Formats: sequence, structure tokens, C-alpha cells
Amino acid sequence: MAPGKRTGAAKGSRHNKKYWRKGTDITDIEDAIHDRSHQAATGGIVEDMKDEEIFVVDRLPTSKKTEEPQRTRKQQAALEKITRNITQEQVSLPKPTGKVLKKPAKLPRGNAILKLKAGVKKVAKRQEKEPKFDVWNTDLTPRIPKEKLDNPEAVEHFLKVVKKKQPKTPGKSITTLLPAVEVAQGGASYNPESSEYQEYVTRIAGEEQRLIDSEEKTKRGIEPQWEKVTTEHERFLEMAEGLRIHPNFNKNDEETTTTVTQEGTEETVKNGPVTCERMTKEQKKKKAKAAGLEKDEKKRLEEKAREQDSHNVYRTKQLHKELDEEEKQRHVESEARKKKKLLNKLTKRQKLGRGAFVEAEDPFLLKEELTGNLRQIKPQGHVLDDRMKSLQRRNMLPIGGTKAKKLKTSLKSKVVEKRSVKEVVKGSRVI
Repeated sequence: MAPGKRTGAAKGSRHNKKYWRKGTDITDIEDAIHDRSHQAATGGIVEDMKDEEIFVVDRLPTSKKTEEPQRTRKQQAALEKITRNITQEQVSLPKPTGKVLKKPAKLPRGNAILKLKAGVKKVAKRQEKEPKFDVWNTDLTPRIPKEKLDNPEAVEHFLKVVKKKQPKTPGKSITTLLPAVEVAQGGASYNPESSEYQEYVTRIAGEEQRLIDSEEKTKRGIEPQWEKVTTEHERFLEMAEGLRIHPNFNKNDEETTTTVTQEGTEETVKNGPVTCERMTKEQKKKKAKAAGLEKDEKKRLEEKAREQDSHNVYRTKQLHKELDEEEKQRHVESEARKKKKLLNKLTKRQKLGRGAFVEAEDPFLLKEELTGNLRQIKPQGHVLDDRMKSLQRRNMLPIGGTKAKKLKTSLKSKVVEKRSVKEVVKGSRVI
């Protein structure tokens, strides 16, 4: 199709019902219909056929039987003798229950041997019928008989003697709630979605920009804000300072004479007379009245506070209730503080070592470096660095650093011999 030429589907409006058939892609449906018709033409549709029609069971042997090695007469006789000794039934004598007699015990004869054989067989059958022990489904908690539950000491003794008491295992202490291996974000994939990749790269660019701004800020603070560049004229004036060719020659002398004359005039000026205004009788009465009112107000407030304290005796129940509520509120706040402290301990970085923890930089790929497969991807970061940062983040590894220099709090004492002027007389000398 020539570029810029519109198809029949594109000529009409896309909002009408006619475009539904013109603009739809039906290649998958046509391929499925073609495959079905091809199967029906060649031998039948696979979905409708039975398993016996498709598969065949191979019943012929695949390997030949192993031939037994040929033995000589001596080898065959030795083998028969060994098998005879193994298969021969051996009768074990019963252990004596009473006192051991000096006379030898009588061996069993006749029916006694048969009974012994039957007893051995029965025991063997019982052992075979025992159920198998399943570690995962059986309950291993110790069981105590009911008659021993009243006395705790007896229970402890029973568990120790019968060997049913479970050993004391050390409790599992949770050091951190952070995961050992953090899963990377979707934007860090070798074939990410456009929105996730854009968000991931934007966040990294913002962090890098903040770091650059902080470095520039510190650089501006260290360097001077402005630098003055001396010109040729300023350098000439500096070299001609004090000479007759300088434009400001003898100006300082004139300024000094004017200042001296001004100072002389200021010294001749005398201070004005000091006046002390006395209070009239009315002003004195008003001041005394205000002081009395202030004293009466203070006395009234003290009496009111004393009366309030006397009335508090009758509201002891209300005071106790307020104190209990305040204590409960303090207890709730303390529990919340403990939980917050524990959560910070399990989720935040603690101070281990002299160094400071620095988060690892997130690896990223530029747009032109995205390959879409793992074979051609450019490797980013290192596994050992990642594991090291993970151990430091979970408070399992200290961070090394230089020891901070401490300022001297106590100064060294120095002995100095001081001499007054009066001690220096004629004939004395300084040592």
C-alpha cells in the first residue's frame, strides 16, 4: 500500500457499526479454521479422536536377560554350603529366671523345641505388624498420666525418668524485619514496561539532581561570593599614593583640621541644668490608692485559692477518677512509645562502627542499552557489594571508619615566675 493512502476501513467513521467488521483482525480465527480443516482432510480432528487411535502401547522387551555366570563344581559346592548355613534355623536357649545352679541345665527336647520355634515366629510377626513412625504427623509433646497431675514435683520426676521431657531449645531472637534479599522494581528489568521504566529512571534522576545541588551549595559556601579584579587605573593610584601626582594629595590634612575644629566646638558646649520634678499631693494619693488596691487584689486571690483547696476535700472521688484516667493515658502512651522504639530497632539502621551507612545506588540502563533479552544485557552492580550492603542494613555487620578526634578538655599547666617592677633594683639582673 502506498504511503499516505487511506484504506476502505479508514475512509468511513470509526464510531459507526460498519467499522466493527472492517477494522477487526481475524487472522487468528482464519488460521484456526485452516488447521481444523487440514486435520479433517489428513486423518481426523485430534480433539475428537480417542487415546487408543493416537497412541500405541509398545509391549516388546527392550533389553535381553542377563546370563548367569558359569561356575565350577568346587564353586557350586561352596555356594551351597554357605546358603545351607544361612538358612539353617538356630534355636536359642532360654535364660534362667531363678538362682544359677551348678549343674548344667537340661536342653529342650521334642515338643519344647517346636514351641520355642512357634514363639520366635510369633514375636517376629508382631514386630512386622507395628505401624511405621511418621515424624511430621505424630505429636511429640509429653503425655502425663492423670494420677500424677496433682503434684507438680511428681510430674517433673516422671518426665525425667520416662525420658519424655522435651529438651530446652534456645528461643529464636528476631534481629530485623527487613528482607534478606530485596526484590528489584519493575523498571530495573531488562525488558520493562514503558511506564515503570519512566518512573524508575525519573526517581534516580531526581536523587542525582539533589546530590548535585547539595555539592554546589557546599562549594558556594566555601568559595567567596565575589572576587574583585584590580584594573590598571587602580594599580596606578596605589603606586602613586602619597605623591603630588595623586588626585587626593593633601586632602587628609584638610580633613584633620576640620575635625579638630569640630571637636573643639563640641567641647565648649555645656550640659543643661538638671531638673527634678516633685509629685503633687494628688499624685501621691493616687499612687498610694493604686498600691492599696493591688495589695487587696493579691490578698483576695490568696483567700480564693485557700477556699478552693478546702473545697477539694469534698471532691476526692472526682480527683481520684481524674488521676486514674491520667495514669491510664500515660500507660497507653508509654506502650505506644515502646512499640515504636521496637519497630524502629527492627526496621531502621543502628549505629554499628564508626562509619556512616550509605545506601547503594540503584542500577539502571539507558534507553539505548535495553536489549530485551538476558544474553545481550550489560551487567550492572556486583553481587558481593549487594550482599555487603544487605548485611549492613540489617545490623549484622559494622561499618569501619576513622576515629573522631576529641578536643582537649584539660590544658597543661605551665609554671611562670613573674617579677614585679619594685623588685628590680640597682645591681639586679634578669635570669
